[in-house]
Amino acid sequence: MNKPFKFYYENYKDVIKSGYQLMHGIWKINSMAGPIVTIFGGARWHKSPYQQQAHDLASLLINHNISVITGGGPGIMEAANCGAAEAIKKTNSKAKSIGITVKGLEREVLNTCAREQLSVDTFLVRKWLMVEYSVAFAVFPGGFGTIDELGEVLTLMQTKKLAGVPVVLFGSLYWQPFLDWVQGTLLKNNIVSQSDVELFKVTDSIEEALILLKERCDICE
Repeated sequence: MNKPFKFYYENYKDVIKSGYQLMHGIWKINSMAGPIVTIFGGARWHKSPYQQQAHDLASLLINHNISVITGGGPGIMEAANCGAAEAIKKTNSKAKSIGITVKGLEREVLNTCAREQLSVDTFLVRKWLMVEYSVAFAVFPGGFGTIDELGEVLTLMQTKKLAGVPVVLFGSLYWQPFLDWVQGTLLKNNIVSQSDVELFKVTDSIEEALILLKERCDICE
């Protein structure tokens, strides 16, 4: 059965709008100084040690002239943007901090610490912008959204659609069940290879995370 004209018209508008938001996001991100690290993490963490660690890591990245991208929402994302914003103010670093959120998410209102802000309509545009220009990724504990973002990055690297870059999972206690599944089920049944398992590293140390994230950063100070 032929679909009504309105169906095609509405979808055409959505495509055009997403294209505009993508181009605007590319322009925004290209204005960021130095290399970029994306920090993923859950919106529902409140008064958690992970928030302080995300705050401190983002601050250290800015101090090394590395710009920071987050999902722009509360929780881990807000902590990272706040850490970055405070470091920028103290050091006058040329590095920047940006938050990219998806419109209509009740718990992901843009946080006030994101010095630069973008709000897009789709997760597709958001993830593309968060992944395409980053030299490394720090993944803090989170829910389905964080797992989706981690899976996207690892799949792109596994299939050679994204150059191999450092992927650091922060919080060994939180990520241990994931490691057990990857090693005990996926690797054991040859669903992934050992090289796939080596695409990421787990740490509890901010200092170690910084060293790992800087591996591909040739101009960091």
